[in-house]
Amino acid sequence: MYVDVPLGTVVRDTETNDILFEITEEGEERIVVEGGKGGRGNWHFKTSTNQTPRYAQPGIPLEEKDIILELKILADVGLVGFPNAGKSTLLSVLTSAKPKIADYEFTTLKPNLGIVKYREFQTFVMADIPGIIEGAAEGKGLGYYFLRHIERNSILLFLIPADAPDIKKQYDILLDELRRYNPRNVG
Repeated sequence: MYVDVPLGTVVRDTETNDILFEITEEGEERIVVEGGKGGRGNWHFKTSTNQTPRYAQPGIPLEEKDIILELKILADVGLVGFPNAGKSTLLSVLTSAKPKIADYEFTTLKPNLGIVKYREFQTFVMADIPGIIEGAAEGKGLGYYFLRHIERNSILLFLIPADAPDIKKQYDILLDELRRYNPRNVG
């Protein structure tokens, strides 16, 4: 059986939570488990002299495995910030994407993608990543769910409102959450 999945899909073993593989290239095919093969029933062994054979050939048993398909967004630029920082608004202005925008925290619960067009018909993909809160790296709120989308962005653009009480402190908190979730995310 073939299952089509989008680029950026991570396949995990449900029992061990280990990553089996990631789909990162167009047309990539991977085998999760081998399928079985049916055997041959007794009618395959029927001959003119043995009309009712009492023999059948068993098949090859199939493998079974429970897996989790997890999507990690692939984008060129990822917008990172606290909830209600204006990430969705920026995405809606720079692209033709229409994310839900409201004046309350956690309006964005899943990443929104938009294509930014710039000079001479070139484009790049921008992702509006749901807001990160302090403690997200430990799973606070939906921290793990949100932070996993950050790993696949080429560039992270931190968005902090100009009217924030302490811009540097907010930046440091966001950077620290990214480092604690995965030190490879931030250089």
